[in-house]
Amino acid sequence: MTEGTASSSLCRECKQPLMALDFYGERLKGCLTCNIWWTPDDTKKKLAEADLCALHDMIHHSHRDD
Repeated sequence: MTEGTASSSLCRECKQPLMALDFYGERLKGCLTCNIWWTPDDTKKKLAEADLCALHDMIHHSHRDD
């Protein structure tokens, strides 16, 4: 894997921590801010706007429950 991909712990663009998620059965690691995600075989992709918004909402709501 190359610099800035799923092997890294920080986003190459914004330096935010990368997160892992199960996206409809596909394991992805990426940046919620930049919407850059990598599959285990190092394929780069972006989530659809609706999926990204839902992920933001889920994370925001989970933090309010703490």
